[in-house]
Amino acid sequence: MPLYKCFKTLLPLLVLCFSNGISFPALSQQARMEVSPEEILIGQHSELRIEIRIPDSGTVLYPDPADILNSDIEVISRGVPDTIDLSDGELLIRQVHIVTAWDEGYYPIQPQRYNHVRENDTIYFETRPALLHVSGVEVDMESQYRDIHPIWRLPLSAIEVLSWAVPVILVLLLAAYLVKRFLNKETPEKEPEIFDKPGVPAHIAAISSLETLRRKELWQKGRVKQYYIELSTILRKYISKRYKIDSMEMTTAEILNELPALIMDDGLMKGITEVFEAADLVKFAKHEPLPEFNKRVIEIALEFVRSTVPESS
Repeated sequence: MPLYKCFKTLLPLLVLCFSNGISFPALSQQARMEVSPEEILIGQHSELRIEIRIPDSGTVLYPDPADILNSDIEVISRGVPDTIDLSDGELLIRQVHIVTAWDEGYYPIQPQRYNHVRENDTIYFETRPALLHVSGVEVDMESQYRDIHPIWRLPLSAIEVLSWAVPVILVLLLAAYLVKRFLNKETPEKEPEIFDKPGVPAHIAAISSLETLRRKELWQKGRVKQYYIELSTILRKYISKRYKIDSMEMTTAEILNELPALIMDDGLMKGITEVFEAADLVKFAKHEPLPEFNKRVIEIALEFVRSTVPESS
């Protein structure tokens, strides 16, 4: 192999070794990146695993892996960040991307930089670099060739067409019969939900639904996410029916921006804000609230409903 090609192949490896030799104690405690497996065949998949450790407040800005990967590395799928509460004032965020490459060689992966914004401060977390080695597929040139599939004669004879068409038609007829018999049965009309009944006031529907939710004991059975989904849905339906706003199609931020003009009680606004924000953290960030908080949020929701009953009711 010519000298310049050897140098070109080994250069990324030398750069990686040199980078690993440099000590970054502050950053390495906060961010880590690894490729598993580090060596793959052409076209095989490898996992690019990233872990960062941050305080449990603030916002993390994630880089697009395609922006920092070598142009010869293809991102098959981008992983969704998985948040783990370490119960010591910190969160562990894990993210796994699936990557591959289609040429032999060594591919260095540059450090990934994360921005953690909390209040008016921005902290930067940076992983160490990684290296992906792609090997070629060995081909045995001495192995015997295999014959190709027999050639079909065209045009096909009537017997050949029927041998394929009849079984297909029978299968389709059987499928149509089963669908007509089992799937097209008339289903009984579903009773409308309590919020959809015109004669039931919004606060009665909400209180009844919240008490039903309490009796289900979802969070006590480990179904915390389902508990917060149903809780936030009940509150959204109550706000929609009580204040005639389409809260079911609004984001949490939009609802909380609308409510202060309708509710003049700061205490109620603080409580309902706490409930909605906690529900979003559980649904989207896999947050695990304490049992005492799970018990308290439904009381906050009930107090919000009772305190906003129209005076004419």
